[in-house]
Amino acid sequence: MVRGFKISRKKLGSAFKRYRRWISGLVLAVATVPTTTWAIVDVQDEYYTAPDAEVLSAWSLDFSGATGNDARQTFSLETHNLWRTEDRTLMLIGSYSRADSGGRDTADNQFLHGRYVRALAAGRGIEGYVQTQKDRFQRLDSRHVIGVGYRLEREYESKRRLLLGIGGLVERERYVDLARSETNQRANIYLTTEIPLALATAASVSFSAYLQPKFDDPGDLRSIALAKFEVKISSALSMDLTVAYDHDSNPLSGVEPQNVRYASGLTYRFQR
Repeated sequence: MVRGFKISRKKLGSAFKRYRRWISGLVLAVATVPTTTWAIVDVQDEYYTAPDAEVLSAWSLDFSGATGNDARQTFSLETHNLWRTEDRTLMLIGSYSRADSGGRDTADNQFLHGRYVRALAAGRGIEGYVQTQKDRFQRLDSRHVIGVGYRLEREYESKRRLLLGIGGLVERERYVDLARSETNQRANIYLTTEIPLALATAASVSFSAYLQPKFDDPGDLRSIALAKFEVKISSALSMDLTVAYDHDSNPLSGVEPQNVRYASGLTYRFQR
């Protein structure tokens, strides 16, 4: 599916030797936390990657399985795509995850997000977006979103970047085993920052937080916090570890109000 995904054994071996200390540390960190098949999607994740590129596409693929005493299968795919002109950016983000253990499904979620950003002046801009998703294990049969917002962007001399967004959205949700759909209007406030790290190799850490209270009932609040550590293996290949926390103050009966998720893997990017 990803054309041009070719890395010679010699180059990959050289990159591994050069960065093996950081790779080993990241693998050790991943080994100490539970494995999950939840999708972790930050729609702003690739926005600052290669800001001068007209086209950017990033793909992450993870699959594993076992038979015998431990019968399980997992598969996840995530993609971020950006198209830029002088004052406009179009983003398309998607993910799919599915898993089973012992013949029983343990994950089944899908996510698709499209966003249009129009730059104004001095780091300011407006945006509009649409989104659809489903997650059978959250009893979410479908969630459709349309929203607009205003955003402020800042880049500092240290290459640290900051993005603040404020807006509103309309969501329409339908849950498994419920005959009716529910429509809500929510505020949407988010903050994203990326900080380069002064390590032996190119690395960065990023943080994102999203708050979505209902306009007519601010106590009905949804929130998400994400932290990501990324190490460059080559100009196109990187390894990352992401931790995410989400909370719903008014969950559906039988659904946990909060989740902690972990994910790690390789990401391949190509641009022009």
